[in-house]
Amino acid sequence: MSEQHHSSKSELYGLTKLALLNTAGYAKCVIPLDDSSSICAPNNTGKSSVINALQFPLINDLRLTEWDGHDLDETRKFYFGTDQSYILLEANLPDGPVVIGVAGRGKIAGYAFQYFCYKGKLDLNHYVDGKSYVRYNKLDHHLRGLGFDPIELKQSELNAMLTGGATPFDSRINLRMIPLANVSDAPVYKDIFRRILNLHRLTAQDVKRLLLPVFARHLGDPKVDFYQVWHNAFEKVNKDRRELKALENQQEAVTALESLLDNRSVLKGRLATYAPKLDVALTEFHSYFDDQQELLNEQLTGLLAEKNQLEERQRLYVGQIKELSGRQQQLQQWFGEFDALQQKFSLSNEATLQTNLSNIRSAYEQLSHSLQGASQVNATTLAHQKSQTAKQLQSLKLQLKNLEFNLYSRLREDLSLPEVQQITRILNPDLLSLSTTGGGDVEILDDALFSEQLEKIADCFKQGKLHLPGVVIDLHHLQPVEQNSLENKIQLKEQIDALQQTLQTLEQQLAVAGDLAGKTREKDRLYQELLQAEEDIKKFGRYQQMLDISDEQQALQSELEIEEDKLQEQLAEVQHKASTLSDRRNLVANKQEQLKRQAERIEQEKKERIDFQLDFYSGKVTPYPIEVTLDFDNLADVLRDFNKQCNELKLIDVNIKNTYLYIFNAGITKFEVETDEELKFQKLISAFHHLDKEREAIERRARVALTEVASTLKGLRDDLNRLHRELNSFNRGIWRHQISNLQDFKIEIVDRALLVGHIDTILTTSEAYQQGDTLDLLAPSASSNEREVQAAKDYLIQAASEKGGLTLSDLFDIRFKVVNRAGEVEFFDKIDSAGSNGTRITIKLLCGMLFIRQLLAERERGKYRIPIYIDEAADIDPHNQQALIETALNFGFVPIFASVKPQTSCRYIVPIRTVAGGAQNWVDEKDWILCEKIPVAGDIAEQVSTEAEPA
Repeated sequence: MSEQHHSSKSELYGLTKLALLNTAGYAKCVIPLDDSSSICAPNNTGKSSVINALQFPLINDLRLTEWDGHDLDETRKFYFGTDQSYILLEANLPDGPVVIGVAGRGKIAGYAFQYFCYKGKLDLNHYVDGKSYVRYNKLDHHLRGLGFDPIELKQSELNAMLTGGATPFDSRINLRMIPLANVSDAPVYKDIFRRILNLHRLTAQDVKRLLLPVFARHLGDPKVDFYQVWHNAFEKVNKDRRELKALENQQEAVTALESLLDNRSVLKGRLATYAPKLDVALTEFHSYFDDQQELLNEQLTGLLAEKNQLEERQRLYVGQIKELSGRQQQLQQWFGEFDALQQKFSLSNEATLQTNLSNIRSAYEQLSHSLQGASQVNATTLAHQKSQTAKQLQSLKLQLKNLEFNLYSRLREDLSLPEVQQITRILNPDLLSLSTTGGGDVEILDDALFSEQLEKIADCFKQGKLHLPGVVIDLHHLQPVEQNSLENKIQLKEQIDALQQTLQTLEQQLAVAGDLAGKTREKDRLYQELLQAEEDIKKFGRYQQMLDISDEQQALQSELEIEEDKLQEQLAEVQHKASTLSDRRNLVANKQEQLKRQAERIEQEKKERIDFQLDFYSGKVTPYPIEVTLDFDNLADVLRDFNKQCNELKLIDVNIKNTYLYIFNAGITKFEVETDEELKFQKLISAFHHLDKEREAIERRARVALTEVASTLKGLRDDLNRLHRELNSFNRGIWRHQISNLQDFKIEIVDRALLVGHIDTILTTSEAYQQGDTLDLLAPSASSNEREVQAAKDYLIQAASEKGGLTLSDLFDIRFKVVNRAGEVEFFDKIDSAGSNGTRITIKLLCGMLFIRQLLAERERGKYRIPIYIDEAADIDPHNQQALIETALNFGFVPIFASVKPQTSCRYIVPIRTVAGGAQNWVDEKDWILCEKIPVAGDIAEQVSTEAEPA
């Protein structure tokens, strides 16, 4: 077995040594990479630092490296703290040995580093200058002095050289030791390589994430934003659907647009017919206008001379009539005055007028007297005087009424005059005047008894005094009442009249005193009436005089009227001739003015022409069916109508655009792609008249849209199917090699049933479409299949939105199938949930190694050594260690174990020791321990040799 191992080893290429100088806490460190090795040292003494150093030359993009939580600045400072720090690799390649180095540039350079390479074996003595290492700025000169040809490399150049990409240095050196099938897989390779250097960090999610790029050459692996895919596919359909709905709702607007287009077509035809004929007529009108103006001017000259003759005769007659009219006016004024006087005085005479004057004068004088009296006596005095006078008047009227039969007369029958006078002193004066007749105020029931009573009363008066029981009243100061007898009746009436006159005067004075200002105005009015009455008497005398000559005046008026009639007849004859002449002249002038106005109107209408701005001939034009004939008399009207119709056409154009804009704003926009407006309008109208066909077309587009969606999803689904096939093939390929201590191992894909099921729903429905099924996803009511598609769409949109787009990775999960040597089958969704540490390590190593092998060119798989790192290797039992080593070597990988104790399963044991009082670590090739397997009694035992293998 050892011979077989060495035989296969001699056929391999790749890395053979890793050396660290003055870096990562090591003064010097050299470890073998051509076979399995066990790096042993106490914990935290830099075992991982050695292996991680491989990331600088082999990954060389620090963004893809892993440093156990340390940032890149710390890492650079840790590895390249000086310009004498080196990480060096030796590789055995088909063209011979090569060295790849990473050199620090020191603190001044910000702990930067530089890649370099050269042909030849690695000899660390070449980096020693005296008692120290060569500074990098002198390394090139130093190596060239030793016969080497070092090349400084950029990161991208080293990456290309390692993976087989083209560089400017291909003719000088070949560094290809990672034979990728596609150079573009370098980032994926580096990611996996980083993971197998840090297996403890490798998870099932990492395996799933790496699975897709490993098989990327067989997969499309699109990222599907399902919402955008659905939106893009159905956007036109939904838009057409909305536009169809809008078109159905815009019946009035589309009908109006169609009507406007028809009206415009008819109007265009009319205007196109009139325009050239108008141009000709306008040109001919100018000559016509000049000829007519000359003719009319000649007619006006002849009429003017005739007019002057008639005006002379007219002035003569007018003067005579004016003089006669003056005389008639004077006579008319006389008759007017006479008629007024006759109307006023025809029924009056002078005596009546004189009486009226006397009455007015009397009233005026009486009121003047009252005003004068009222102004001298106050109102209170006048009221008292009026009251006393009224009482006297009443008493006298009572006496006059009962002058013959009253109480006084009755007293005189029984008593003497002195006795009656005594009694009257104490009686109301009016009492004696009361009537004693039947039904009067005094009713005497018994004359005898009444006489007797009177005597008794008379006896009470003695010597001018009234003696009553208990009282004596002196009556000398009282006047007896005087009563008139029948013979004084006339005198009594005169007294009554005088008192009435006095009472009336007092009443007037009292009224005047109560309204002094008003009565003063009344006095002024009476004065004016007095003056008018005096004037009437004078005018009556004038009336008498005019009445005497009225017949003569009437005769004169008749003569003047006859003479006026004659003159009016002569004037009328002249005026008639003048009127006829004027009418003729006006007719000519009117013709001239009309012709002028017509010319002005035509000029004005010509200025307002806009037909040059319009297009009568393009697009749809309805021929005008009527023959157009123009004459000069209505040319302006025709031109005005023409201009009006031009403006109407312009307005129709505006209305057409506004109506279309209204329809466009309602959501009908699909005809905007047409640059020809006429065609755009006709397509819109045609679509309106063929709504059923539009609906059918939309349904067809909906089926096509779903097919487009399905074709996008089909790529994902096909990738999933293809990934299944590729992984099955991958799993079958694993068993061409012995795999560790496992009986079987597979990476299996588990579809996410709900997500994949919804994708399958859309794919199945799309296939049904293509086979002729009619499904309307846009219909208000949907069948069960359509509801399933809608549910699938909603789910996929939500899933894609949450994930930022669906990818192949979203369609599945992975699990690991493990069958151990005992035939027990186990499935793990997570690697770290596997039973034993050995199983976990095996799964991680297998995943990493198999993925890298998948990336390598098939003919060169296993031809180049690739290091892998297993930390805490002591946790794995020796039997499993040996199985892991065998599996790794079979696949072309070199395992490096790290542990506190040496692991004898490995080919090399590399102990780490300290120098400089423990300040630095040290590993020399002399420290390596080579382990060889020797057969003992049919079993395999291990023998440890202390011989150091030469470098």
